[in-house]
Amino acid sequence: MAVEKMRREEYSSRRMAQRVPGKKETLLAYLARGIAMVHLDARRPGVVVPPQYTMDAHLRLNLSYRYGIPDLDISDQRVQATLSFAGRPFRCVIPWGSVFGITCHGTGDGQVWPEDLPVEVVHTMADRYAGQRRQPAEPTSAPPRRARPSLAAVDGDVREQPPEKEPPASPEGAPRRHLRLVR
Repeated sequence: MAVEKMRREEYSSRRMAQRVPGKKETLLAYLARGIAMVHLDARRPGVVVPPQYTMDAHLRLNLSYRYGIPDLDISDQRVQATLSFAGRPFRCVIPWGSVFGITCHGTGDGQVWPEDLPVEVVHTMADRYAGQRRQPAEPTSAPPRRARPSLAAVDGDVREQPPEKEPPASPEGAPRRHLRLVR
């Protein structure tokens, strides 16, 4: 019993000793993987974004090396870059103090710095969480929402699958499928 308690305490102290990665470090790692979404409070001092976004408590900006942003500058104090808003370039300045989260599109990974979360974002998250937990007392008249389709990895070899019939050629002007099986 005492040995198990010591192991739990040792594990707990090791977990506590792990440091939270810095914002710059996280952004650079996510950019190396592809597109990074920077979540920021545009109302914070030093933030420079287009005027229509300056009062946003939760502004999301996509960054990627693939975008070929020639003036992308990631320093210890801030991120600076000319970004496109509705097709128009705008020189943005994002101090690290305004950033409260960074997510990676490719992997779905993300990092949040709770000490920098705006109160409005915390309330929005709490409302969403409460809404998910709440069960309606009686059925509503609204139609049920359809589950979104998803893809999942499965074990096995694709060659083991029976061959599928080729879909008939779509007539001119018909929408094309987004996914197709390539053999």
